[in-house]
Amino acid sequence: MNVKAKIEEEVQQILNRPLILNRRFLDDEQLIRAEQVAVLEEIFNANVRDREIREISAHFAPILRGDHPVHLALWGKTGTGKTLTTIYFLNLLAEMCCERNVPIRHVQLNLSTPQPCFRALNDLACLLNACKRYRKGISLEELMGRIEGALAGYHGYLILFIDEVDNVRRDHDTFLAFLIRRLPQRIPAKLILIFASNRLNWMEHLDPRVQSFLKVYELIFDPYDAVDLQRILNIRVEKALRSGAARPGVIEKIAALSSRDHGDARKAVALLASSASLAEKAGSAITLQTVDQASERIEQDKYTTMIRTAPRQLQAALAAAINAFRAKTGATASTGEVYEAYQRFCRRAGLRPLAGRAFGDLLAELDMYAFLHARVQSRGRYGRTREIQLDLPEQLISKIYDTILLSLDVAK
Repeated sequence: MNVKAKIEEEVQQILNRPLILNRRFLDDEQLIRAEQVAVLEEIFNANVRDREIREISAHFAPILRGDHPVHLALWGKTGTGKTLTTIYFLNLLAEMCCERNVPIRHVQLNLSTPQPCFRALNDLACLLNACKRYRKGISLEELMGRIEGALAGYHGYLILFIDEVDNVRRDHDTFLAFLIRRLPQRIPAKLILIFASNRLNWMEHLDPRVQSFLKVYELIFDPYDAVDLQRILNIRVEKALRSGAARPGVIEKIAALSSRDHGDARKAVALLASSASLAEKAGSAITLQTVDQASERIEQDKYTTMIRTAPRQLQAALAAAINAFRAKTGATASTGEVYEAYQRFCRRAGLRPLAGRAFGDLLAELDMYAFLHARVQSRGRYGRTREIQLDLPEQLISKIYDTILLSLDVAK
């Protein structure tokens, strides 16, 4: 059988036994806005995030009688529904205000990547139709003036939802001073700010003059528990998979694993999607064993994909750390032992070894990526050294090591 025939046969087998009927409902990025809203409505109707929705509703209720609520700050881990819950509520609030002839406008500024103050304000100006996107040639003061000019004729409520607000990394005090102190005084609208962040201590690092003006109500989104995750996953199963695709206990197991490890709904849905893909390829329903395989694959793929695309020197440093540990019987290895293993591995791989200081930077980077733990230990008069420790499972370590050998074309 030639390659084309094999491909056609495999494709036809998948088509003949479809388990995933609508893959888009296993990935929110593929859903259009109407579908996202429909899924959110079902989730909220199942009493998921009921406490948070009630608190947000109570906070903004005074708008309907003409009062001006204080600003709102939402805290919580990633994947706990801060953004989706807020967007869903603001859309409903706009509908209620429209029915009561209360002028309201809401804008979401998504700061999903770190950026300076100018770019954040530029994005906000674009959302308010105050200007086009500028790369250079306009001052920060002029940009602020254009935002104020665009809002000069609006007299209703203006809600600015600043998502991932801690990602303003340069001149963040200037950014917040403009929103909190200057803008409310320059425009006739009743401005209400909503801040969302994963960092609970974000406001502690603000300029004291900004903090004194910031009157804010704080709401913490707790990680999803197993019951909430079961409700979310059941809705996804109904929309994405054929009837009977998941065996009894599968949804409960995915929810239990996810609530124990992170409480992140996105990761729970990703585990469901990976389990469904494995089951579809095998031509069977999703079983408890399938979930175990998918969980292990997600965990391993994260590390192997990262190291496969890493620079060659970083790969060599990790391989050296693995070699140093395999040559020892203790739980840790010193920087010197790992560096000697690194020099030997570089000779095998045909690489020029870096100096000790540069090698230390590689170890720090591997520590940041959680491939190993490097802790500085004092040895008194003999100076300080890093103690290196590997906490990954042996099976995963072997897979990472084989990936490095294959990438660097080094024989075992």
